[in-house]
Amino acid sequence: MHTHARTHGGVCLMYNLEQRTKDKQIMTTRENVASRLSKLMLSNASSNSNGSSNTTAATASTMSMVQSPTSPGEQSELNQLKRDADPQFSRFADYFVICGLDLDTGLEPDRFAGDNLHCSPLDRAYKSKPLAHYPENVPWNPFDAHGICMLSLPQGLRFRTQKHNIEPKFHSFATTREDGKRCYGFSLVFYEEIRNRNICGAIHTLQSMFITELSNGQQTHSLSRIKQDGPVSRSLPRHFKVAGQAPQSAQSYYDISKDKLYVAKSISLICQAPYAFAAQLFLKNLYRCLPRQPGAGISLESYVYNILYEVMLPQPGKSIRVYLPPAEPHLPAIALILQRPSLATELPLLDFPLRLLFSYLGVECVIQLLTCVLLESQVLLRSTDYQRLMIVGECITSLLFPFTWPHVYAPILPAALHHFLDAPVPFVMGLHAGCEAAHKIGSEAALCFVDIDKKHIQLPEELPIFPHKLDFMTEIISVLDKFEIERDRTQEPSLKNGYGLRGGVDSMISSCTLPNGLQAARRSKERFPQLQETVYTLSSAGGSPAQLPGVDYQPLVAHPSKIDHVPRIADILRRKGGMRATQGGSCSPVGSPTLSLSSSPVGIYHDVDAVDATLPPSRMGSLSRRAEKPATLSAVDQYYQDLRINNCLREIFLNRFAHMFHAYEHFVIYPNQAKDEWLSNRETLQNFDKSSFLSDQPEHHRAFLSRFLESQMFATLIDNKILAMWEPLPDQQLQLFDQRIKLLRRRHGENMICATSYEPCVLSPDSQQCFEKRLNCVDIEVTPPSEILSNRAAYFRSFPLLEKGVLNQECASSSLN
Repeated sequence: MHTHARTHGGVCLMYNLEQRTKDKQIMTTRENVASRLSKLMLSNASSNSNGSSNTTAATASTMSMVQSPTSPGEQSELNQLKRDADPQFSRFADYFVICGLDLDTGLEPDRFAGDNLHCSPLDRAYKSKPLAHYPENVPWNPFDAHGICMLSLPQGLRFRTQKHNIEPKFHSFATTREDGKRCYGFSLVFYEEIRNRNICGAIHTLQSMFITELSNGQQTHSLSRIKQDGPVSRSLPRHFKVAGQAPQSAQSYYDISKDKLYVAKSISLICQAPYAFAAQLFLKNLYRCLPRQPGAGISLESYVYNILYEVMLPQPGKSIRVYLPPAEPHLPAIALILQRPSLATELPLLDFPLRLLFSYLGVECVIQLLTCVLLESQVLLRSTDYQRLMIVGECITSLLFPFTWPHVYAPILPAALHHFLDAPVPFVMGLHAGCEAAHKIGSEAALCFVDIDKKHIQLPEELPIFPHKLDFMTEIISVLDKFEIERDRTQEPSLKNGYGLRGGVDSMISSCTLPNGLQAARRSKERFPQLQETVYTLSSAGGSPAQLPGVDYQPLVAHPSKIDHVPRIADILRRKGGMRATQGGSCSPVGSPTLSLSSSPVGIYHDVDAVDATLPPSRMGSLSRRAEKPATLSAVDQYYQDLRINNCLREIFLNRFAHMFHAYEHFVIYPNQAKDEWLSNRETLQNFDKSSFLSDQPEHHRAFLSRFLESQMFATLIDNKILAMWEPLPDQQLQLFDQRIKLLRRRHGENMICATSYEPCVLSPDSQQCFEKRLNCVDIEVTPPSEILSNRAAYFRSFPLLEKGVLNQECASSSLN
């Protein structure tokens, strides 16, 4: 174990122990509030079930604004519950922030953005400042003016003319607080016309000085950036050629008599939970709802007040319907369902789409990147799009589950923090392709460099191969193909026989050690995803305490001579399961207490047909309809579909780790001393028998596993396993991981040995059904935004500062309803 990793881990562990005690006290209060909240949710659900028991998620996503179903008395109780709940865990957003140009201080060069004097004033970065934030402060998340402004406008304050592309751009960002928790931000950057003559004159003067200095030869070294065959601008000296391509030549020059000058501004939300799509929809449509002429609509303050004080986060295992600004001010608010997975049985929330991760990089590049992250290499991402950096960073770290990235994490690294790149520690960082540091990356031996835009990855030296890499890729590809996800297929293995054929020990081992029945089933691509290896019968009655609730495992051995009948059997089971689902309760889309779904080597989640079987009749299509090209989904429906894809893919990755470490607890060296004594001596203790564990693994997997066992991620999991002896509430990620391992043991037997063949993901559809149920049976509905100003302005020329009096405190929520 690395010394620096263990020391840092010890500090984090001590903090986590103290934090868990505080969290338990908070949880007691939250459970009381949640109990009262659940009663209110059930009351609302029962009142809605008579009229719309079979409302689908698709309908909910496209519905216009409706009246809140709660009565005045229920609404009053809901308001009281919101006041009783800890706002740190119940509020959707902590702050709404506006950043931009401060006209009082004027133009200040951004000294962290490099040598600004060597480029045109329109290409320089200037200091931005937070113009306003609402509320002034929240005790659990103190406002960091410098950090938030730096990440909301990561390129600094930029000026543009009408010749530039000045369309609004959205991006997310994340910061890590001192206690190790992540805080998320979401920013929309747009450009507003400058009508201040002093600012326009200052930019014109700076440009004249820049051209004069170049004409006098005082900055000849900058001419190395100029292409000799570039076009000559008629507005500049004849010998002066602007650096860059032809379109950029005209863009870099500001003519004060002809051009309009625009400056960057941002509006941002600072949140505890990463509901990225909801934040993106809110910010984009809030900007569109800015009244530029007199007309219908409500004030900007009303939308911001709603998102700050009235929109609550869903409780674990629950869902909530919220209303976000429309695309046009006169339209009704947009309904969106936010859901939160159950902590005990489902993977944690991931709102960023894995679909885009694989579209950006391709399957093989993702596996290589995952390998580097697991081995705690230095990972540097590069792109011209900040949101791409964030999506790749968030998605790749989420695929580590049950492990957690414990090191430096900055998917968007501001210019002021570029010196972090020299730190001799593991990190995951992202750089914009336009910054100078992105062009000075060397070939460090331990560096993994990923150019997202070019789909190129530079790997560290002597990187071991991920176990069963080709079969793992094949399983992922089968899911991507089922959901018709576009991506680069040039590096994907052939699926001619249902598994990777690009050579390598993994594919050879898999093909040589498969049982005869499985070999027969893998003779064609069509039969591979339909092989019926296992049947799970879902029962309403829970099993024994050692079993997962509601899952009764029944093995089904497919004889080679019966393989041809398996697809027909699967289709019958699927259609009958879907029919039973429609006859059940009014809320759940899968109401049958004994619904049987068959699984396949690519997993029950990985068959779109199986996913369809969990949907209500209005969303189920025939096989012929699914064969047709799918219609374009709305943004909200695509969001729900992305959550389904996320669940499918993440289950594959979790299944890989469960198979790799199915026997890990047998090699944990449990202490024979008290908890305090173990904590004080843990740095000198060996907690895991690595040599014995490795001796049980296939030889060609040991190169990867031997290095991974030395990582801090693995050490933290083992520490949490030992701490579970003393903790009444063990680590939730560890609990879920151990549950999945128990499911494997029930499938293969308690004395299962390490299999050299590849075992695909075979799981019950519980989590998929729970997700669909949350979409179709919403637990609570937030009041739509309503006007809170007595007099609102008719229109604005630019995004204004908002009324502090109504946004700095939760003032009139109860009286307004």
